[in-house]
Parts: sequence; structure tokens; C-alpha cells
Amino acid sequence: MKRISIFFLFVISALSISCDDFLDKQPDDMLTIDAVFTTRLEVEKYLANVYSYLPDPSDPYANLTPVSDEGDFVWTSIGANSVNTGNWGPTSIPYDRYGHYYKGIRAASVYINSVEKCAECEGVTQGINLRTKAEARALRAYYYFLLLRQYGPIVLLPNIIPVDASISETTKPRNSYDECVKYIVDELDLAAKDLPTVTQNVIDYGRVDKRTTLAMKARILLYAASPMFNGNNQDYSDFKNPDGKPLITNTYDVNKWKLAADAAKAVIDVMPNGLYKKFDATGALDPFASYRDVFIDRWNADVIWSRPSTGISNWTVHAAPRQMRGWNGLGVTQQMIDAYHMANGKRIDEAGSGYVETGLSTADTKYTKALDWNMYLNREPRFYVSILYNHDTWVFTGASGTPIQLYATGASGKNGSHDHTETGYLLTKFVSPNSDVPNNRYTTQSWIYFRLAEMYLNYAEALNEYSPNSADIAKYVNLVRERAGIPALPTGLSQADMRERIRHERRIELAFEEHRLFDVRRWKTADNTQGGPMYGMNVSKGTSFTDTEFYQRAVFETRVFEKKHYFWPIPQSEIDRNKQMVQNPGW
Repeated sequence: MKRISIFFLFVISALSISCDDFLDKQPDDMLTIDAVFTTRLEVEKYLANVYSYLPDPSDPYANLTPVSDEGDFVWTSIGANSVNTGNWGPTSIPYDRYGHYYKGIRAASVYINSVEKCAECEGVTQGINLRTKAEARALRAYYYFLLLRQYGPIVLLPNIIPVDASISETTKPRNSYDECVKYIVDELDLAAKDLPTVTQNVIDYGRVDKRTTLAMKARILLYAASPMFNGNNQDYSDFKNPDGKPLITNTYDVNKWKLAADAAKAVIDVMPNGLYKKFDATGALDPFASYRDVFIDRWNADVIWSRPSTGISNWTVHAAPRQMRGWNGLGVTQQMIDAYHMANGKRIDEAGSGYVETGLSTADTKYTKALDWNMYLNREPRFYVSILYNHDTWVFTGASGTPIQLYATGASGKNGSHDHTETGYLLTKFVSPNSDVPNNRYTTQSWIYFRLAEMYLNYAEALNEYSPNSADIAKYVNLVRERAGIPALPTGLSQADMRERIRHERRIELAFEEHRLFDVRRWKTADNTQGGPMYGMNVSKGTSFTDTEFYQRAVFETRVFEKKHYFWPIPQSEIDRNKQMVQNPGW
């Protein structure tokens, strides 16, 4: 069925704009379902519609990085400003995707129930209906997961609710968290049976395959095993449906960690070639290019599933400094700067790290130059891939090699025209070296939803809780560190020490990929990290690169994080409509 692949690549982006009301149209405004699933072209369009509900985190206004302690996106219209100041609630919800994902779920259900009616589809490519039905099933499961991680326990709708449904059919209580997980995992297992292990044809890249379902399963089982959802969580002991049914268990089950470990290992086993790497002219590993190009080289060996059509050019221009005709606003917090290791693999506060907080450097190094602030010297390669700091160079096409002036009176500083970073840093991860912002030329890139390095870290985290003496724990963390160009972990770590090391490695390796805000929630550590003062450099000061006033740590925002913020609120309109629906605790 060749046309579905060709059509898919361009229709997904078009429908992502126009199809949100697709399922809300009246019957006389659209083809009937029976007519849609009679012709191959209409079936292709409908499948693209199911895919179109996938998020696009390359849109800075949709990306959740600034809701975490990783970043600060400067524009006032970004929803993070309301979240971070506590100025939100059930009637005003930033990043509210509740209705959006349920529309995607309904679209997938319609497709699952109807696609086998398309004799024309099957006549062109035998077995295609089973495959695309499995794709829709996996997408439906993924939309449920996206709801689950943001809103907590949700209402499962395995069957389409008819237009003439009774009140009892349309007002349903929430399923428990464990029920949601079981349903999603069962659906993914069912979908996997009818999918190819790996998408072979390049024009089909971006479509769900068996590896995708395995990765989805691995992530959701890791969440389900985590402290937030796996016992000893008294904060949610009263979180119950109207009939008294508990929605989050207070019983710890170590086997959940085993299920998560096994699921992650299943992904690893179907990707035996390992992490994507690049090498220099001498044949030595190039950790900078290896990490940078995971996000630049489309469909590389790290990629399990990604969105083929993105707004990455929009991301790039938002990230670029004003000196490069960019919008100067994707900022990074000092907390995130401090998280990156030194080149010797130690954290900056570890003995022997070599970290120096103050002073100007006097000589060029591999990644830095004379007059760079000492804070930025001898850091790991992932730091230099991801962060642009004062006096750093925009090393992308169209740049002049001029150091970027982020101090107050600098050309990209606070006192200049238009926007400025509030933290004194800009985010350069995901920016292609071939992007030419001054001349408005950009590369085509994908946004990665799942990649192999995450599976390594998922496996290590789960295994450390279930079988803390396993050699595989350090092995897979060290494979990530090796690709990053830093030494292996020290030996002899306790289970608790290893837990913290794995969490820290996730923070760096998966930074800005929308993991952090959900990781700290599932670990139940968000109270300690997501509220309070957020730091950057003192962007209100500085008249030159050598003006040390700029390099003083300064609070750019004091954030609000309360217990209720572990989940987004359910929209009040849904609470009002469905009397069986209980609101999330605290809202």
C-alpha cells in the first residue's frame, strides 16, 4: 500500500492544524464513517488524522521544559508563567490537553472498529488493514498514557460512546491508576502482534512499529513502579471515587520494578547495534558530535520513534541570540548548568572535580576560549552541545564567530531591544550546525519521542530497585556515559547511591526532552526541586565580557510548587458534566 506512506509524510503536518474539529462536525458536513472506510484514500486520511494528535514539543509554546527546573522561556504568553507562579486552576489550565487527547482516542477507536471494511486497501496490500489497525491501537494506548502522566488516573473508554447514549453511559468514574496501566500495556501487547519489528522503508519512518510499542510499554511500566504510584504514598490515601474505590494504591509491589526492567530490556534486545556514535578522523569517539547529532541526523541508530514533521525551525529561531537575528528567549536555569558533570565525570560539588566558580580563563581549551568564565571550563561535552553562555560563540551556519554578548549592555543583553534571556544562558540542544538563522535557512529534523539511551537508563533504574547487585545496572549507565565522553561510575556504590547517580544521569542525558518535570513527580521529589528561587546569572549587570558583576548568581524567579501540582487539574467543565468524576487532590 505505497500511497499511504507517501501521503502520510505531508498530511500529518497539515492535519495537525486543521483536524482538531474533525470529529465534532455534524454528519452532513463530512463523509459518513461507512463512506470513509470504503476508499483507500479516505482511509489514509483518517489514519493521518489519528496520528495528528501527537504533540510537537519543538513548538516552544507547547514544550514543557520551562515548567521544570531546567529552563525559562521568556515570553509572557507561554503557559509556564502561570504554572510557575501558581496562577492556574481547573478553569484556567495552561498546557491543557485533556480534551485533545480524548479526541485522539476517539479517532483511534473509530479507525480500529472500521478499517477492516476497506476491501480496496486490502486488495492493494494484503495485511495492511491489520497493520494500520495495530498502529491506531498503539496510538490510542499512547494518548491514554499522555493523559495518565499529566492528569493521573483517568476514565478508560474502550468502546465508542454513541451519540444517543444514556446519561449512565456518558458519566463514568475514573479508573484506578493500576487499571489504566494494565489496559494500556495489554493494548500495546495486542498491537505489537500485527506490527513489523522495525519500519524498513524510509518513506514510512515516523509510523508506529513493534519497537515503538515495546518502548511505550517500558516507559509506562517504569512510571507505574515509581514511588508516586507504587505504595507508601499517604498523600493520596483519600483519593477515591464517589463509591470509595481508591485510585492510587498504597501497597508496594517490588515486582512492578521487575516488569519495568524486563520491558526496557526487551527494547534493548531488539536494538543490538547500541547507541549512535560518531568518530573523528583518527577513529576516536567524538562525544560532542555523537550527542549533538542524535537530534540532528534523522532516523539514526538511537531513534526508536520520532515525529517526522516538526516546527524545529521555529525552535531554532527562538533559541538563537539577538546577534544572530534570533529571538533570544529559550533560557536555561543555573540549577541545570550546575547539574552537568565536569569532564572527569564528577559533579561540580564532588571532591576532586576541579570545578572553579569564579574568575576569567586565560587560555583556549578544546571547547572554551580565553576570557570564558571559569565556571564553564572543563565541563562534559553534553554541556557544550546544549548550552550557550556569555562570551560563547554561536557555532552554526551563518555565524560570524563573534562571541555572544549576554551581559546587560551587550548586543544580546537585557538592555537591548526586544527579548532577552532572563538567566544569562540560551539552549542550543536540538539546533543543527547547518541552520542559518541570519539568512532564515533551516534543516529538516525530527522530534524524538523515544530513543535507546532512555531505555538504557530505564533498565538501570528499574533493575537497581529489583536486583541491586546486578552488573547490568552500571553497565548500561556507563554505556551512556561513555558515549558522552566521561569516565565510568565509581565501583562499590550502594543501592541508594546508585539510585541518585541514575537519576542524575537521566537529568543530563534526557535534558529538555520533557522528561524532567514528570521524573521528579514520579519520584516524589518535585517538592524539593520545582518550587522556590530559580537562579541564573545577573543579567541586569555587566558592560563588557570582563565585567564580573554579570557572573553573580541571581534569582530570576521564585516559583510556586504545592502538593496539588503533582497532577494537572481535571478541567472544571468535565467535573461539572460528569458527576462521577472526582477532581484531583488539592484542586
